[in-house]
Amino acid sequence: TVVKVCPNDKDAKAKFEECQKIVRRQAFERAISVDHDKKSVSESVDVNAMAVEDAYDGPHLQETISKEFMMDLIQKFKEQKKLHKKYAFKMLLDFFAYVKSLPTMVEIEVPAGKKFTICGDVHGQFYDLINIFEINGFPSETNPYLFNGDFVDRGSFSVETIFTMIGFKLLYPNHFFMSRGNHESDVMNKMYGFEGEVKAKYSQQMSEFFTEIFCFLPLCHLINKKIFVCHGGLFKEDSVTLDDIRKTDRNRQPPDEGIMCDLLWFV
Repeated sequence: TVVKVCPNDKDAKAKFEECQKIVRRQAFERAISVDHDKKSVSESVDVNAMAVEDAYDGPHLQETISKEFMMDLIQKFKEQKKLHKKYAFKMLLDFFAYVKSLPTMVEIEVPAGKKFTICGDVHGQFYDLINIFEINGFPSETNPYLFNGDFVDRGSFSVETIFTMIGFKLLYPNHFFMSRGNHESDVMNKMYGFEGEVKAKYSQQMSEFFTEIFCFLPLCHLINKKIFVCHGGLFKEDSVTLDDIRKTDRNRQPPDEGIMCDLLWFV
């Protein structure tokens, strides 16, 4: 669409051509693949088999996430240290199981007079994210947040950003909310840095798992039945209803048009 509107924009042309290469490569890989029924990464990850080395000095995750674990994790991230892969994968497995149970449109009830904070794109800026928390208060049952997509890409600390958000979502599932943005998608992560960052800090397997997980993030939220929040915008078709959104299958990469496309992209 951008190339059609701005046919002489060199940057748009370059990005479009890169997208086309990725699409063609993926189509070729699907065509030659003999594994059409590929299993979820979650089925191949065995956290119990992952040993935690004695030299590891980061936070240790028990059965469930605690506030103390989150504060320790944030401190280690500030020091630019990594969470051990055993605990990172455990968080992802727990988060994956949880987001799969969510509806496409999550409905939130905020009591009258209570504070509720909505934040836009963070884009891998971990230190900005923590600055928000230090100024506005850390997430809690009395200080709820909704982050409205584009958690990763562009910034150099997308891994730290997304694990901080996942941790708070697991700690406060009814008071910390996350909507999918257009950058929670495979093509964007390949082009804008998240895939490469995950591979560098962890592994290809984890990168593939994030691709799966992002497909189950809710597409939008409805607050008190009257405030509609999504990353992109409203719809090209005026006839779209809330029930149409509820029925939208989000477990996929963003399409080029339709309800899901409009919710994730502003055109």
